[in-house]
Amino acid sequence: MKVTFNFRQYVWIFAIGCYVGYAIETLWCLVKNGYIESRSSLVLGHLSVAYGMGAVLLTLILIHFQSASWWKIFLIAFVSGTVTEYICSLGQEICFGSVAWDYSHLPLNINGRVCLLYSVFWGVIGLGWVKLIMPLLHLLFEKVHIPFEKVLVGTFITFFVFDAALSAVAAVRMDQPQKGVPADNRIEVFLDNHFDDETMHTIYANSKSVEE
Repeated sequence: MKVTFNFRQYVWIFAIGCYVGYAIETLWCLVKNGYIESRSSLVLGHLSVAYGMGAVLLTLILIHFQSASWWKIFLIAFVSGTVTEYICSLGQEICFGSVAWDYSHLPLNINGRVCLLYSVFWGVIGLGWVKLIMPLLHLLFEKVHIPFEKVLVGTFITFFVFDAALSAVAAVRMDQPQKGVPADNRIEVFLDNHFDDETMHTIYANSKSVEE
């Protein structure tokens, strides 16, 4: 039987991906560096949006290839994951002048945004997603009935849109006070008071300016 998901379930997949991704990144930083460092994509909550987007993207694409051979699933996940990762990196640089990862030190990379090693990871993750994760999520959604699900999903969407908008304007304002650029409206005054440069660099500890 082929697995299918409705809109609300895709929202749950996105949310789960965001929080699991944040936990994985935080744990990896602790194991690798010996300390806990923020890996949040947004200024409120603990959401790693790239993981949430990746979870939804893999599901949307690979749901049509559940019966495909393993090499075809691997190849599709390899290509789609690589393209998405490149676009996300390029978009962050264009919009905010910063990057959250750099693979320049790894072999067979493209502009430091993607590399063969992580593209292979995307392929392996795609296989696991089709064969294990999607059936498990489908079973979970079938067995667990969440009270007031529509309200919860609507609340999460509203919170996410607000958080994303706030994070975007805060990222644009980031480092401007340090450069002596004064706040010229109430929004920028609010940002300087609540999301100053020190706070923003703590939230986006892994982000680096392309000028560095």
